[in-house]
Amino acid sequence: MNRKLIFSGIVGIIIVLLALARTPLAGHFYHKGLEYKEAGSYELARDNFSRAKSIKGNFLDARLELALTESLLENDEKSVEILSGIIDRNNEYSAAWFYRGISRFITGDFAGSVEDLTRSIELDFEPAQSFTGRGRAFRELGLEDKAMDDFTRSIEIDPEYGAAWFHRGVIRANKGDFSGAVDDYNMAIKYDLDNPETYKLRGTIMANLDNFIAAIADYDRLIEMDAGYSGLYKQRGVFKRQINDYSGAIADLSKAAKIDANDAEIFFHRGSSYANIGDLENAMTDLDKSILLDKNNARAFLNRGLVWLRNGKVVAAMDDFNSSIKLDDGNAQSYYLLGTARAMNNDYNGSVAEFSKAINLDPGLAMAYFNRGISKGILGRHEEAISDYDTSLQLHQDNPGAYLQRAVSRINLNNMAGGCEDLRTALDMGMEEAESMLKMYCRDGENVIVR
Repeated sequence: MNRKLIFSGIVGIIIVLLALARTPLAGHFYHKGLEYKEAGSYELARDNFSRAKSIKGNFLDARLELALTESLLENDEKSVEILSGIIDRNNEYSAAWFYRGISRFITGDFAGSVEDLTRSIELDFEPAQSFTGRGRAFRELGLEDKAMDDFTRSIEIDPEYGAAWFHRGVIRANKGDFSGAVDDYNMAIKYDLDNPETYKLRGTIMANLDNFIAAIADYDRLIEMDAGYSGLYKQRGVFKRQINDYSGAIADLSKAAKIDANDAEIFFHRGSSYANIGDLENAMTDLDKSILLDKNNARAFLNRGLVWLRNGKVVAAMDDFNSSIKLDDGNAQSYYLLGTARAMNNDYNGSVAEFSKAINLDPGLAMAYFNRGISKGILGRHEEAISDYDTSLQLHQDNPGAYLQRAVSRINLNNMAGGCEDLRTALDMGMEEAESMLKMYCRDGENVIVR
């Protein structure tokens, strides 16, 4: 036999054998890649998928896994490149369209993501996930109505797909439909208990709706999950302060202060909570620190002024109230408290001026009318005082002090009948001081008129 022919035959056999060996060898590296990927060893997985692809160029599943691994390694542009190669080889390979759409979303190519995920939907690949992915891309493009339609379609296809409920909740919240958003977040949590972002967003809405108990429950869950968000203890402490759980607020804010000792708001809220439980020393320490860290917080000056006032330091309180007003001249409470401090300092004309400013800003502030009436009464302006007491009682009729003080002004104007009637009302409401005045001013012959 011709040696040349024998050699050619042997070469041919070798080529055939090598060709036959390529498929199992490529499969070997492919499966090794899957094992490494499952174990979280993404670089080793990438190496094995690359070898599988090199051995068998048309091994599309290996190319897909290589693309997914690049994405896991945060190389999404490379992932898009690989997936594009798969689509060039097979336009019907639905998974490649889906994952390229996801990778394009991550790279910020939202229009391209919409195109790819539309093709994925046409090929009926993971329809619930494809609609949700496209909805997210629509949202990033500012097309919220289209996004809403896609999330709704996803829910119709798979009512237990938590991500679709979550993302539709986000759209509803953006549109101001907070009730609908909460409903969607509830369903998202039902089907995906471990998504911290759902608890965070639901908690935020609950706080905005003044449902602080529900907001606290969501933050409890976030803290329990160790979700990694900053400021959780601080925010929960603020919520607890809103429901008058001052001890709970102090505990949370103290934890927050250990994490960030330069956050003025933490010390403001903790100081205010200390003030509310009567711990004026710690309240002053925290409010001092809050102001040191942030000299532009009008409320910190206002609350420190209140602490000064409760400590009997009227001049220091007035300084803080004036500082608060310089920073925010639209807060009626600041003028009201400054008026109170001026009255305590025997500056009754000044107090009337401050109470009047408070009333101009908030005509519904009953106590401003009441206290202005007292200052006017001390100044002998009894008719004006009575007018203020009348308005105060129209706004807050359960104030026995207003009846007592109106009685004083009425008696000073010789309206004994009106004054005695007010004293009787004040006494009936539990104002014991009214009894001695009734005995002094309100007699029928020799009998004290007391009901």
